Amino acid sequence: MFKAIPEEHRKKFYIIFGILCVIAAISGGTLAWYTWQSSNNTTVSFTVGGVDVTFDAGSDITSSKLRPVSTKEVGVEKGYAIEKTITASSPVTAYLNLYLTLETLPNGLKEESFIWEIYKDNALVGKGNFKNNNQGDKITIASNQKIESATSTYKLYIWIDGTNFANPETMQNQTFKFVLNADASDQDPALATLTKLGLSVSDGTPDFSKTAQASCSDESTCETTNGIYAAEDDLGTSYYFRGAVENNYVKFAGYYWRIIRINGDGTIRMIYDGTSAHANGESSTDRQVGTTAFNSSYNDNAYVGYMYGTPGSDTYEETHANTNNSTIKTANDNWYKTNIVDAGYSQYVADAIYCSDRKVVSLPSFGFTGNGTGSQQTAYGLYSRIEISSEGIPTNYNPTLKCTQTNDKFTTSSSLGNGNLTYPVGLLTADEVNMAGVGIGNMSANASYYLYSGNWYWLISPGSFDEGSAFAWDVNDDASVLISSAFLSRGLRPVISLKSDITFSGNGTMNQPFEIVS
Repeated sequence: MFKAIPEEHRKKFYIIFGILCVIAAISGGTLAWYTWQSSNNTTVSFTVGGVDVTFDAGSDITSSKLRPVSTKEVGVEKGYAIEKTITASSPVTAYLNLYLTLETLPNGLKEESFIWEIYKDNALVGKGNFKNNNQGDKITIASNQKIESATSTYKLYIWIDGTNFANPETMQNQTFKFVLNADASDQDPALATLTKLGLSVSDGTPDFSKTAQASCSDESTCETTNGIYAAEDDLGTSYYFRGAVENNYVKFAGYYWRIIRINGDGTIRMIYDGTSAHANGESSTDRQVGTTAFNSSYNDNAYVGYMYGTPGSDTYEETHANTNNSTIKTANDNWYKTNIVDAGYSQYVADAIYCSDRKVVSLPSFGFTGNGTGSQQTAYGLYSRIEISSEGIPTNYNPTLKCTQTNDKFTTSSSLGNGNLTYPVGLLTADEVNMAGVGIGNMSANASYYLYSGNWYWLISPGSFDEGSAFAWDVNDDASVLISSAFLSRGLRPVISLKSDITFSGNGTMNQPFEIVS
């Protein structure tokens, strides 16, 4: 049995300040906006988890009149936006989290135009709106911030975006209150989770152009990098499993899963692997939950997405807006609701980023010069991270765990990503499969690594639009990564993330999988 990290090692402390808005009057037909009033402007400094933190103006924010503005800079200049300065430093490396907890949030303010952003040393580290939040929700505004001896300065802004002003009449005469919380730790959260599971990081540096196998007879094409390795994701340092690992089994909600990686925030990302435990190299349809098209419609660039906008649109934004569910997302959501939510297991599942990378890539030598609309020949995402020979064969690999476009970061909360998911469930990315042990293309078969199932199954990564069809990446029945037309039937393997504060028994092996200790 694995015990939780002792309380003294958590070193967490919460500092609270309030934002109180008072109601202004409505005069004639003119909108009247709420004015925040400060009750205490004394600067407060404190230490949390070894990090010295200072909030300017203490537990309150300087008086602001919230009105719709074109930019936050204009809002600050005119006094129509909230600006909060937070500084942090530490004599040793530490990791800081900042949160906004909602104490009062009327329905009139739950919309996309009431937003927040936070910057660290002028670089954006988080943004979101309050559309999907309710009283008592704790919104992470800055996660796993590495703090060292040099002072880092954060700027938090809260304002009404006049360029995205949907329902002005619903935002009049509203009173809201936020609470700012801070905690910190002297240990990387992902490494803390790995340690709690009794696991450790492996030596060596993987070569992603080679397959990672249990044994290798040709070192020009394969290697035996079987273990746990580090890479950066959007939340910090992530630790991913590669090759023929046998210590990443989890039994949860009556099913078996395999850990893909520990996310940068310490949560545990894992993929569905059956109603019974399957050994590496075993081919079984039990390792998926059925088959489905990625999208039953396929004759437009819109259909490369896990969600999509309006087919036939002239702009990228309209084409790739997250307004419609793909066929596979609908199937994934239905499975999750029945087997996780309705079965009473959703309290263990964390929100996480599932990246459907729809960034347009220009490949003129192969005819991909489109802008991602209509039937234009367009390549997406992963193509920017692989080099392709003149014969069309991938020759170099640079996978990433980061997602560059907020619109493509599928999450349930807008503070972590786009906030467009109904449930916190997604699919593997092609980059994650590459890092797990195979290359891209049909020269990379690998039956010994842990993601092999002997079946074709879909990934969340968009491929291209070509020859009248949307394509998405999938895993072949020999475990290599290829692209297929979206209308084809492939396996569904849900991916979820477990919360980092769960206590587990077991050692992660096939016979003693990690299981939640109730």
